[in-house]
Amino acid sequence: MFGNMLAALLLLAAVSPSSCQLLFLMEPPPRLSFSNSTGARVSCAAHGTPAPVISWLTEDGAPVSDVPGLRSALQNGTLWLGTFSAAQYRSDVHAAVYRCRAASTAGTILSRDMRLEAVMDVPWEVRVQSSHGVAGGAALLTCTVPATVRHHITVTRWFKDGGVLAPLAAEAGGRYIVGGSRSDILVVRDARPDDASTYSCEAQHALTGEKRRSPPAIVTVSHATSSMAPRMLTVSEDEMVPQGGDIRLVCCAIGSPPPTYSWFRHSNGRLSPVSNSIRISVSEQVLIIRRAQLSDGGVWTCRAHNQFGEQRRDARLRVRSRLVVSVHPQLQVANSGSSVTFNCSVDGGDARVRWLHDGVPVGGGERVLRVHGVVRAHRGMYQCIAERDLDSAQAAAELRLGDTAPELHYTFIEQALHPGPALALHCAASGSPPPRFTWLLDGQPVEEHNTPQRSITQFMNSNSDIVSYLNLTSVRPEDGGRYTCRAHNSRGAVEHSTRLNVYGPPSIRSIGQIRVVAGVNTTIYCPYSGFPISEIRWQRGGMDLSSTGGRALSGVGGELLLWPAEPADAGVYSCRVSSPSGQYAQKDVQIFVRNPPKIAGFNFPTDLVEGSSIQVLCGITSGDKPVYFSWLKDGQHIPSTLQVQEKSLDEFSFLIFSHVTSKHSGEYTCVASNSAAEVNHTARLAVKVAPSWVYEPQDISALLGTQILVHCGTKGYPEPRVSWLKGHGSGVDFRPVSNLDLQFSVLPNGSLSIAPAAHHHEGQYMCRADNGIGRGLSKIIAVSVNEPAHFEFSSRNMSVKRTAQATLQCDARGDAPIQLQWTHNMKRVDLTTYRVSVSEKRSESGVSSQLSIAHAERHDSGVYRCRAENAYGRDELLIYLAVQEFPEAPVGLHVSRRSGRGATISWRKGYDGNARVLLYRLQYRVVGDARRPDAGDWADAPTRDVPADRVSERPDPDSNTEINLEYRVEGLRPATAYALRLSAVNAIGDSDYSDPVIVQTLEEAPSEPPHNVQVQATAPGELLVKWQAPPQESWNGELLGYVITWGERGGVSARDNRTWTLTAAGWGVARAQLVALRTNTVYSVTVNAFNAVGAGPAATLTATTLEGAPEAPPERVRCEPLSAQSIRVWWEPPALNQRGGVLLGYEVLYETVDELESQVETRRSGGMETILQALQRAVNYSIAVRARTAAGTGPASEPVYCITHEDIPGAPMDIKAVANSEDTVIVSWLSPLQKNGKIKHYTVYNRPQRTGQHSQMMVVHKDDEDEYQIEVRGLQEHQVYEFWVTAATASGEGEMSAIVARKPSGRAPAKITSFGRRLEARAGTRSRVRCGAAGSPPPARAWSRRRPAPPLLHDANYIIDGQYLVILNVDRNSADNYTCTVRNPWGEERSTWEVRVLAVPSRPVLRLASSAPARLHLVWEKPATGGSNLHGYIVEHARSEDSKWHVTRLASDARAHTLERLLCGTLYRVRLAAYNAVGPSPYSDELLVSTQGGPSKASSEKDLISSNSSCVRLNLLTWDSNGCPLTQFVVSVRSFDESSWVTQTVSPAAQPTVICGLTVATWYHLKVVATSAAGTTLGNYYFSTLTEGGDRIPAPAHFPPGGEEGEERATAVLAAAACGLLAALLLLAALAYKRRKGYEQGDISEEEDKSVEKRDNRRNCQQVYTSSPIKHPVTKKEQQEMYEISPYATFSMSGGAGGAAAGDEAAGVGTLRTFGRAEPPPLQAAPPRLHAHHHAHEAADEYTLSRAMTLMVRRSESDSDSSGSPCAECNSSVSYRMPVTPGKEEVFRAVTDSSAESADARSVRRGAPGSVGTVGTSSTGTGGDKARRRPRRHHTPTSSRYQQRQEQERRDFTIHV
Repeated sequence: MFGNMLAALLLLAAVSPSSCQLLFLMEPPPRLSFSNSTGARVSCAAHGTPAPVISWLTEDGAPVSDVPGLRSALQNGTLWLGTFSAAQYRSDVHAAVYRCRAASTAGTILSRDMRLEAVMDVPWEVRVQSSHGVAGGAALLTCTVPATVRHHITVTRWFKDGGVLAPLAAEAGGRYIVGGSRSDILVVRDARPDDASTYSCEAQHALTGEKRRSPPAIVTVSHATSSMAPRMLTVSEDEMVPQGGDIRLVCCAIGSPPPTYSWFRHSNGRLSPVSNSIRISVSEQVLIIRRAQLSDGGVWTCRAHNQFGEQRRDARLRVRSRLVVSVHPQLQVANSGSSVTFNCSVDGGDARVRWLHDGVPVGGGERVLRVHGVVRAHRGMYQCIAERDLDSAQAAAELRLGDTAPELHYTFIEQALHPGPALALHCAASGSPPPRFTWLLDGQPVEEHNTPQRSITQFMNSNSDIVSYLNLTSVRPEDGGRYTCRAHNSRGAVEHSTRLNVYGPPSIRSIGQIRVVAGVNTTIYCPYSGFPISEIRWQRGGMDLSSTGGRALSGVGGELLLWPAEPADAGVYSCRVSSPSGQYAQKDVQIFVRNPPKIAGFNFPTDLVEGSSIQVLCGITSGDKPVYFSWLKDGQHIPSTLQVQEKSLDEFSFLIFSHVTSKHSGEYTCVASNSAAEVNHTARLAVKVAPSWVYEPQDISALLGTQILVHCGTKGYPEPRVSWLKGHGSGVDFRPVSNLDLQFSVLPNGSLSIAPAAHHHEGQYMCRADNGIGRGLSKIIAVSVNEPAHFEFSSRNMSVKRTAQATLQCDARGDAPIQLQWTHNMKRVDLTTYRVSVSEKRSESGVSSQLSIAHAERHDSGVYRCRAENAYGRDELLIYLAVQEFPEAPVGLHVSRRSGRGATISWRKGYDGNARVLLYRLQYRVVGDARRPDAGDWADAPTRDVPADRVSERPDPDSNTEINLEYRVEGLRPATAYALRLSAVNAIGDSDYSDPVIVQTLEEAPSEPPHNVQVQATAPGELLVKWQAPPQESWNGELLGYVITWGERGGVSARDNRTWTLTAAGWGVARAQLVALRTNTVYSVTVNAFNAVGAGPAATLTATTLEGAPEAPPERVRCEPLSAQSIRVWWEPPALNQRGGVLLGYEVLYETVDELESQVETRRSGGMETILQALQRAVNYSIAVRARTAAGTGPASEPVYCITHEDIPGAPMDIKAVANSEDTVIVSWLSPLQKNGKIKHYTVYNRPQRTGQHSQMMVVHKDDEDEYQIEVRGLQEHQVYEFWVTAATASGEGEMSAIVARKPSGRAPAKITSFGRRLEARAGTRSRVRCGAAGSPPPARAWSRRRPAPPLLHDANYIIDGQYLVILNVDRNSADNYTCTVRNPWGEERSTWEVRVLAVPSRPVLRLASSAPARLHLVWEKPATGGSNLHGYIVEHARSEDSKWHVTRLASDARAHTLERLLCGTLYRVRLAAYNAVGPSPYSDELLVSTQGGPSKASSEKDLISSNSSCVRLNLLTWDSNGCPLTQFVVSVRSFDESSWVTQTVSPAAQPTVICGLTVATWYHLKVVATSAAGTTLGNYYFSTLTEGGDRIPAPAHFPPGGEEGEERATAVLAAAACGLLAALLLLAALAYKRRKGYEQGDISEEEDKSVEKRDNRRNCQQVYTSSPIKHPVTKKEQQEMYEISPYATFSMSGGAGGAAAGDEAAGVGTLRTFGRAEPPPLQAAPPRLHAHHHAHEAADEYTLSRAMTLMVRRSESDSDSSGSPCAECNSSVSYRMPVTPGKEEVFRAVTDSSAESADARSVRRGAPGSVGTVGTSSTGTGGDKARRRPRRHHTPTSSRYQQRQEQERRDFTIHV
């Protein structure tokens, strides 16, 4: 950015101070990437006078708007982009195109497009990838980063062993070379074993500035053990460098011997060797290019070669050029009407070009922009923008106006005014020079009509425009007319005309003669005033022009049209103007017609040559006199230097050329003008010029194969044609060069190009130029081609058998003399020996040399170099001679990795006989197979040919100088022992076989599924799975059990797609019960058998559970009333997976809500809709629906409520009429039993008896009252009246009550107006009993009850309130008959009310009938109903620890219920409540019941855990699910030194779980938490990883606590642990002193034995998984003395029979006995431990701990004394692993049979401590043991060699305990 600013300042300084051109000082880049975590700021600055305004635009040209927090355009011209998160990303902000805009009065310029790319900040790491190096060659390291950030990362530094390497700019001569465009390649040249150090690189993120350093990587450098052709490791395949930058192309290969490097350049279809120059240099693997040019782009080839071959790789280099744009000229000043041209130059390659004018696109895509007829709008800034891919650049130039014709910017309009007001007519114009204004009235200058009322002013405003006013102080009618403002300067004139109309009579002012030009369209206006005007008429000779039919016509506006004017139009014309009132004016106008000149055409002769003289005449044929002539050349006046004479007369002009030259050529224009017009005529003068030399050709010479370029440049007119001719024969016969020869080409500038140069191109060439003028030009030159010394081929391979003769041929070509020289392996060939001789033969084409070797030996192999040199160059031929012989047998064959059906064998390649090994011959046989009597014989063993290209190479971890070869042997059987041996085969023959090696394949998952798998549906939601064990030969190890997995088939939801897993331990288990399933659902059930490795293939069946009752109610139950007695109910069926079977129909349950004695009614429906009929009117119904299948009905839906429509009510239930006085009667009644809606009011009717007239009274209904009375007044005494009552609802008036008759009476006896009846009251509420009375006089009341009790007046629960008896709190004692008695002198009456108390049902009694793994069956008895009918039951259940209850509603007749689909082995709380119309009963006592099943049971460590050096494998299938499916495992692991756990969640799967990334040789604490529906189970374990060599580590003295509480107590026991550790150290020191002569695992004292047993057994009780013996072998000798143990061996740890070997140490010797097992023969052999050549990082699935490799240490009833063993308390065994490391001389690693005993182990080792691993050495001191050992059944030796191997086998499998 600052570089651009400096360039802009320099450019600004170059421009003259007066120009102040607009340009960018700081311009946005073409592409901007920034990180979302840093944001970005983009600056934009420009210069100009006045100062420009900076703004930002989007791609569509709209101004950039602020986006809060994301984007803002600051006032200083900076575009700010803020940090943002992924959620805030916006493509219109962060992936948009922006432009900067600078604008001023000079114009507007836009910056190039800036494409914005926001890069999300993602985590990244840097790593170093290293390759294996060969001593003397090169080692390669590559710094790699993730592909997502690769484009933004640059390597800044390289480190070796923590120190910074030499700077990246170091010269190529150093040992460390950094290459690549990102410096991401490090080459270590001349690698040595001490270069096996740690290397790391540091990389920096270009956007964030963040630096990161890679973890160290190790480079291994080894000495070559065999010959190898070069093999490319890497090459800079695709690199990019900016133009002018430096780049290093790297090419690295390995080979033996180290390869030599050569670089070539692709040029003209050939490979040319690269030679050192100032810019380009070659240093072995590195090609350095400095200050890269565009021509350096292309393909460069690297060749790596040695005597065994070569390999070539291409490196492609792209040179990125920077676009540079310039526009010339940068400033142009143009006069109006002229033309200007801008030229755009683009450097940096092809690019698209576009033009902008003040930011607006103009022109096309050409690089030349022409502006014709310049006007004011053309001024401003012109930009050329070049674009290429994602790069762009721009440059600007300014166009300023010089002398320009005037342009009007403001004019006046036509208007009509009344006389009197002032008026100002206004015009404004611009131009250069500044224009002047002239005002005209009807074509005459206003000055001629000047009056005091008229004045003209003129001035220049702030915009440099000239402004002129014509002021009229008081408008008069005679001021009307056509006004014209005319602006004019030296460049031209412009005018504007329009009328000013002033109200008044018509008049015509006098004007002078009017002159027009013939041939020009002319319009003449009548000079009238006055307004309004109705008609304008033109006449000539008294005739109207519009009616004469002549040429002159009157226009629409009354103007006279002469289109065009002709001489005949001259004369006197009359203009007549009339007004609407009849007034008119008329005046004559004199018109004169003038003729313009007309030039006769002229031309120049076409055959003019230099020196000629010529005259040209320009004359006129017509036109008014006088006529004036002038001449122009190329638009300008003819320069005086051309000496051209000009002579003019009245009607013509001469142009005289006395001596023409090429300078006179051009366009000549004759200009003729008179008072009418100015005309011109142009002709071209072309002077022909003979050719002349611009560049004269010279003699030239070139090297063979390069380009010949001969320049020949000429000039002349016409353009000379250049041709080339080649001399033939003696050189006199020149013939044209054929264009058909692709090697010849004549360039447009006349140069001759020949490529590539060949010998036949030599000779004489003639360049000839001719244009038809003169004799032409020609020049003969000589072209010579020199041939440097070279070979047709650069290298050749040659092989010969040992002792045969070898002849090496070297043929060099080139110009003589050529010198040849032979070298062998960079040393001159010794010609003094009799075996070697050299002979040479020279010829015209070159020289031939032959090197002969009479008797080829091995040391004759190598690189023979034949170097040829002459005066023009040198070359060399490499001949790789290989003396071939038989190969040697492979060395150090061993097993590096193994699996169930294969093993990887490794070996070191022996001498290959100097011939490529074509294949390896592998022979193998089964060891210990009793079914094959020939298993010990190699004669019939199968053989397999292994092609060499299928063998891989790996560095030997034990040596930095050796390479191991590896091959994966496939097709073996699991758990089987094999013997393998190998031989090498080349083109000469086969080698001997290597020493055999024994491999025991690992266990593998079972290969067959269980047989006869059956699935039976036993009950709804349950399946019974049965199977049979697979054949034993498919177990591939010990079968531990079966895993059953099931899930719904075709589930639509995530829950439906879940699967459940259940394990069944033991190979004999043959059935499993699957519960908690959905009814009538198709399940997919798979059964797998599993062993310690994992599960085998699955047997998959599908089964459908039995049909059950629906599990869910119908959905979306809805209802609507249809009438007063019908309701429509409709619903949707339950979800498909919850129907329980085929739906037979539905049951609709409905009951009234507000009635205490309501009963639930049921109606069945076959569809999903029904209509309930015969319902009560205006009653609220509760409606529920349940689905039913053949198995029963499902749960009912949540009730919905609907109210039937209202109807007219029924008649009141009862009515009374009681006389109350002589003129009143009290009428009382009860509300209707069938209200049929909400009663609005009652109407009481009365009438005298036997009359038709009646009267009525209205009583408003009250919702809380059902008894009403009213006093009817105004009656007549002794008159009998009839009374009746009706009720009314919104539907109308109902039925009338019964008619009662009563007459008023002054002596009315006491009567009760209320109605005695049954009343129902809910317990706990307040209730009233009304006793209304009538009579005269008013009667007295008395209350009594039937039940013996205190008087009501003395009972606190009762209150007598007037006519009411109030029960304050209704309870069970309130249920009674209550009597009200009323009295007066004329009589008494009593009435009784029965109060019935309604309560909730009593508490039901719930009990459990039965339970299953997923269901509970409940029963109960019907409780007391509480006085009203039961409506149903509510069953609630919840898990014991859960607070949320699950509710199930049951019918009132239910007495039992089964809770289905419960969790297995889970404790539940269950309770029951009954409910009626009053409410629910108290809940029953909670039942705490559990489904069948229980928490899972932890696996034993021996079945669960196996580990290697970095991983642990957990076979979670061995975890006993205890009848309840497992849902997940949570596995936590940490080392003893760590405080935090590493935890992961594992789903129950059919494959073991692997945890990697563990530390080598470290003890770990493992916790496994298994979760099922029944709960969680915690298992604590301890295990250790192996060493890098695959060995065990000792057990720690103390193990950490297993539980969390133990961790909390850890601090409290630190002091005690320290004391114990000190005591242990003292004890170990004493033990070490006793055993310093050689530690044997069994050699411990009795006391020590007891302490060790106690410690070990204590660990056993803690379930310790020990993966190493007590003492770890520290020497290779001790490692060779520890071997694998049969997996089925039993031990007597104390007191065993010692035999002959029993001595003073017999108490410490353990006895080993193996036992047979009914397994197939392949399973009888224990697999050996992995070979000592283990790699530290093995695949995670290759484990060294398996059950077949674990020995079980148990208490033996017959061979041991268990009195002191605490293992009886914990009843668990401890699994030990013993490392096996075979010796280097080991021949066989066979497997002992099941009867071998090893009581003589210690005596063997003590008697011959150095004999282990030595073939042919026998052991001593084993006589008694040999007598007891059972004879071997296999490998009976038949020779001394087999005896040695047999003895070695016996020693190999001697086990010390």
